[in-house]
Amino acid sequence: MMRHRSIRLMMLAGVAAAGIALSACSGTDVELKGGLFDLAGISGSTAVQTKEPQMADRAGLVIPPSTASLPPPGAPPQAVAVAGGEAFPVNPEDAKKMKNAELIAQHKAFCERAQQRYDTGMTNALENSPWGACEASVLRNLSGKDLAGKKAVGTQ
Repeated sequence: MMRHRSIRLMMLAGVAAAGIALSACSGTDVELKGGLFDLAGISGSTAVQTKEPQMADRAGLVIPPSTASLPPPGAPPQAVAVAGGEAFPVNPEDAKKMKNAELIAQHKAFCERAQQRYDTGMTNALENSPWGACEASVLRNLSGKDLAGKKAVGTQ
């Protein structure tokens, strides 16, 4: 048993000595050769020379016919009313946030009324709103979904 251990230690020492001896052979002239290194641009090969990309000339700036219709610099943006009464442009993300905020407000108002009816004894159970359950839920707070897998009101 002792003999196997000493043979292993001698082999390990030999491998370590060979690794240390061979590590000093390369010096500082390490070259990365191969197609992948050429594509990555790290081969240092002078054979592959990159061309300067050819770009088309940019179009000139479009100047409005008169600057009288432009607001002064730094002025707040003004909504332009259209015949239908809508203001453009409408950012879809802002519209979604507004709709979501309205749904949350409606849900909270319904749940407050349902809680009052339950507290006064007008109903035996707390009602669910059309937008989801009124009871507080740890699962809904963590996952954003209720037990049925529906998206909870107020989650993105």
